[in-house]
Amino acid sequence: MQAECYYTMSEQINHDHFGAEGFNLDTREARLLSEHQTKEAEQQALFENPVVKEKSFAERIKTNRFWLVRGIYKVFYSVWMIAMGIGMCIAWLIAMLFI
Repeated sequence: MQAECYYTMSEQINHDHFGAEGFNLDTREARLLSEHQTKEAEQQALFENPVVKEKSFAERIKTNRFWLVRGIYKVFYSVWMIAMGIGMCIAWLIAMLFI
């Protein structure tokens, strides 16, 4: 005598959707898709929200909206460059004397 099994449609399992790991491939694919979408969303957020560096003090004065502040910066910068040029010439002359 052969035992008969009666299953309803909800109790039957479709073994075609199971992989070697023993869990549903549809679930695994959905999980992989959600992980991929999460990574894409993170990358998109990085492109949309660039890192903004705070400007240095000299950069803020150089690009200030008031012309007087920009003028004072240019005067002091010019004086500093002239002083550095004179200092480099003196250092070069001293270096040449001790060769």
